[in-house]
Amino acid sequence: MRTPETAGRGAARYLLETNRHLARALRFRARRWSQRHWTQADGLVVVDAALLERHRVSKRAYSATALQHFSACPYRFYLSAVLRLQARDVAEPVEDLTALQRGSLIHEVQFRALRALGREDALPVREANLARALSVLDDTLDTVASEYREELAPAIDRVWLDGIADVRKDLRQWMTRMTDDDWTPTNFELAFGLRHDGDRDQASRAEPVELSCGITLRGAIDLVETRAGALRATDHKTGRAPKRRRLVIGGGATLQPALYGLALERLFPGRTVAAGRLYFCTQRGDFAEEVVAVDDRMRDAVDEFANTIDRFIGGGFLPAAPDDNACDYCDYLAVCGPYVC
Repeated sequence: MRTPETAGRGAARYLLETNRHLARALRFRARRWSQRHWTQADGLVVVDAALLERHRVSKRAYSATALQHFSACPYRFYLSAVLRLQARDVAEPVEDLTALQRGSLIHEVQFRALRALGREDALPVREANLARALSVLDDTLDTVASEYREELAPAIDRVWLDGIADVRKDLRQWMTRMTDDDWTPTNFELAFGLRHDGDRDQASRAEPVELSCGITLRGAIDLVETRAGALRATDHKTGRAPKRRRLVIGGGATLQPALYGLALERLFPGRTVAAGRLYFCTQRGDFAEEVVAVDDRMRDAVDEFANTIDRFIGGGFLPAAPDDNACDYCDYLAVCGPYVC
C-alpha cells in the first residue's frame, strides 16, 4: 500500500488507477492500518459542534435496535444509525423462509390475530375460549402466508408448505401458553415516532418519546399487557434465546425491555409500569423470556448507557472497536474491512 519514493511502480498500482472509488477505499484502508496515529479512517473526525449536536441522543430519535449497535461496535453504530447505510438487497430465488422473513411473518400473524381477538372481546385467552382463539390464529396464518407466498413466489412448493407448517406449530404453542399467563393484552404494535398507518395500534403517536434518561426514542412495542393496573411491554423474538441471562441491559446489547418500559411511562402518564420483557416465542427460542423490572437499578443502567453514547457522539469518536464475535454477521464488514476484528 505504501512504498518509498525511490521505489518503482508496484505490481498493484493499477488498482489505484482503474477506479477512483476503489483507489479511495484502498487509501482509506491503508490509513486504518497505520499504527502511528488515529485518523478519520478510525472514526476520529474533525469536531463540528453544530453537526454533532444534531445527532445527540436527545436531539434526534433513535430506535432501540440502532442504539444496540453501539455496544457491538461504535463504528457499526456510526455507519448504521448516523450515516444510515443499509446492506444492498440481492434478489435470490426463494426456496424456504429466511430467518428475517419467518420472523416478519410470525410478528404479522401475532398482531392481526390479537387485534381480531381484541375486537371480539376475547382477551385474555383462557381455556374456555382457547379453541376460538386457535381458530382465529389459524385463519390469520392462512391469510398472511398467502400474501407472503404471492410476494416471494417460492421455488419449491413442498419446502414452503413445510416451513409454514412449522410456523403454525410455533404460533399455536405460543397462543396456548397464553392461557397460563395472568397478564391481559391491551395494545398491539404500539408505535411512537413512526409513520402512523392502519397496521398500528390506535394509541400510537407520530411523535417520538423523550425518555427520562435523555434518549429520544422511536419504535413500536409488539405487545402491551396489564395486570392489577400495572403495565408491561413485551417484544417478541423468533430467534434463539441467549445461553446466559443478561443483566438489565447487557452492557447496552439488550435495550428493548428497558427502553420500552420507560417509553410506556411517557405514553401512559400516571400508570405504573412493572417491566419490559423479551419473549422468545418459538420452539427455537424454547419459549424463554427475559424480564427487566422498571426499578432504580434499571434506570441507573440506562442513564449510564445514555451518558456514554452521548459522550462518544459529542466527541466525534466512534471507532471500529468490535465486541467479541461482533464481526461474524456484520452487514458492514465490506466497508469496515476484514482485519479489524
